[in-house]
Amino acid sequence: MVRNTNRHFKFDWITVILFFLLVGFGWLNILSASHTGNTINYFDLSQPFGKQLIFIFLTFGLIILLLAIDAKFYERFSSVIYIISMLSLVGLFLFGKTVNGATSWYAIGGMTLQPSEFAKTATALAVAKYISDLNTNINSFKDQIRTFVIIIIPAILVLLQNDTGSTIVYAAFFFVLYREGLPKYYLTIGVYIILLSIISLKFGPTKTSILALLFLIGFHFFVIRFVDNFHNL
Repeated sequence: MVRNTNRHFKFDWITVILFFLLVGFGWLNILSASHTGNTINYFDLSQPFGKQLIFIFLTFGLIILLLAIDAKFYERFSSVIYIISMLSLVGLFLFGKTVNGATSWYAIGGMTLQPSEFAKTATALAVAKYISDLNTNINSFKDQIRTFVIIIIPAILVLLQNDTGSTIVYAAFFFVLYREGLPKYYLTIGVYIILLSIISLKFGPTKTSILALLFLIGFHFFVIRFVDNFHNL
């Protein structure tokens, strides 16, 4: 959703519709998993679907608030927001609550808060601010390393909390960076790592390592032969 400088809102309706569909399907899944066959009180806060419905309504208010804030605020304070988010992730190691094996929640009264969700947005703001700087060149190795560090820090912190699912989300930043001009070989390496991870689930680490080595040897000779043929043209 994009907002014009004259304070009038211009909505990306495709994004809005997709948002409502995702939220709706998510809530229906929670409702179906919690339904016991009795009469349903959708606002029953003792049930997961009741709590989720309240959060959905609160989210609408939060969306309006975020849209009302001038875009320059996010640009100006993106670094501060990023640092605060990282500190909230670090604080989980001291004050975090473990849920389903992942120490990624703060217990606030009868509610829980997962700072890794806010860290994703904070990381996106920090990356956007850095690569939009006039002195930043995404094709420069120095700027690539700095951008990767911005992404890797929260990813490692979340991984150490045993929240692998949220960690994987940070890999999506590489698709955005590729669109901004990141060299193709980074994306190739990423896809290769994902394929190895999937293969290792089937064949185990030993066979996967052998397959990876054979692939690298074959790829190495293919590149050498391609370069030789190119020079002979």
